[in-house]
Formats: sequence, C-alpha cells, structure tokens
Amino acid sequence: MPNEPRQLVQLMTWQKHPSAEFGPDGSASSIPEAEIEESEGNDEDGQDTSAQELRGRLLKAALGHVNAKGWSVAALQSGAEDLQLSRSASGMISNGAAGLVEYFVEECNHQMAAELESRQEELARMRVPERVRMAVRMRLEMLIPYIDTWPQALGIQAHPAHVATAVRQRAELVDDIWHACGDSSTDYNWYTKRGLLAAVYAATELFMITDYSPGYADTWRCLDRRLADVKRLGGAATEVRQAMNSLLASVGSMAEWAQDAVVQVQKRRQQS
Repeated sequence: MPNEPRQLVQLMTWQKHPSAEFGPDGSASSIPEAEIEESEGNDEDGQDTSAQELRGRLLKAALGHVNAKGWSVAALQSGAEDLQLSRSASGMISNGAAGLVEYFVEECNHQMAAELESRQEELARMRVPERVRMAVRMRLEMLIPYIDTWPQALGIQAHPAHVATAVRQRAELVDDIWHACGDSSTDYNWYTKRGLLAAVYAATELFMITDYSPGYADTWRCLDRRLADVKRLGGAATEVRQAMNSLLASVGSMAEWAQDAVVQVQKRRQQS
C-alpha cells in the first residue's frame, strides 16, 4: 500500500507526459521540453475557450435586462449577477454596451441564416422578390422584443468607434439573404443588389422603430414600397446608383433618427 500514492502521481504525470522519466522518489525527473510547451498551449486554448463561453453566457444573460436598463454596462452587470458573478465581471466585455449590441446583431444574423437554410424547399417554390421580402421581414421581427430600446442601439452603432463593425454586420446580413435567395451573380450586380437591399433594410428598420400600428402593419407596407421601388429599376447601373442615393438620403443620419426615436419612445412611455 505505501507505494500506491506514488504510483498514482506517476500515472497522472505519465498520462499528461507519456515520455516522462521518474526518479527513485517517484517524482518526474525528466519531462521533454516540447511536451511541456504543448501542454501549456493546450491549457491556454482551454482557458480561451472557457473565457469565450463565459462571455457568451454573460452577453446572453444581459439581454434579459436590456428592456429595463437599455443597451448598457448596467445590463451587463445585471447579467453577471444572474450568473452569480461579481458585477465587475461585466468588464469581460471590453467594448461594453457596443459589445452587447454587436452580440445581439450577430446572433440574429446567424439565427436568420439558419432558418432560411432550413426552409430551402419552401423558398424554392417562391419567386425571388417573395424570398427577399420573407427574409427581411424575418430579420426585422427579431427586433420586436427590444423595439423600445432599439433606437439606443442604433445610436451606439452609429458612433465612429463602432460604425465599422455595424457596416460589416449589415453587409453580412444582406449577403446571407441574397445567398439564401439563390443569387449567383458575379458581375457588378453582386454589389448593386447588396447595396440596394442594405438601403431597403435600413429604411424599413428606421420606419419600424416609430411604427405603432397593430402588428407593425405599416412597417410591412413600407417594406413592400421599398422593394417595389427597387424592382422598378430594371437593372440599369445609373438608375441603381440614383435609387441608392435616393434611399440613403431618405434614411438620413442614423444617429439623428435614433435620437429623435428615443425622444418619441420616452414620450410614449410617459403617456402610457
């Protein structure tokens, strides 16, 4: 029995470093340096994965507090408390409120892409404009649970420090939609289709945050009008550029729209 603890230590060391040599006292007297470096690398990879998973859990928990505390560090702190962590754990999200918005957008984009992929048979029976409309509406409906605070999120995205990420995420969104809708263009149409759809999405999104009609019926009519405008273009490059300029001009400054929308939402809450 006296050798069992020593044998156990040797076994655990050997499992981690199969080439280890053991001295008379049972300790590992020689462990190849390469194996030590590999082990340390695996430990670091494991730590990175664990930290990433914890950040994901924290961000997901924080979403449950957005309607009460907005897209803010306070929401992240409450999310940390839900996970029985210190409020200071919110510091794991280095870009704070912007990180929370980026996480939500990323999750929605992935969810939409997966949903469209699972409905390929249904999409195949539809005309392309119908596919695009369904995809855009699907994505916009994901904003509904947070619609009262979404103007604040748009304002955060419009900040110069965060706008590059917002543009990238919008580009990925419209590309996923066109891909799911079967677009195979490789010429300039690849760019114009995505540019136009991005403008349509932005215009409809900004309309939606000030739409109080039942079931957002006015928003879906707005979407139909914007898509009809695009459909009438026919494909001429000059007309496409003119339409994009017109649509983008109608959208105006995202930050200004978001600020106005916040005021309207606050008035609506005071009246209710």
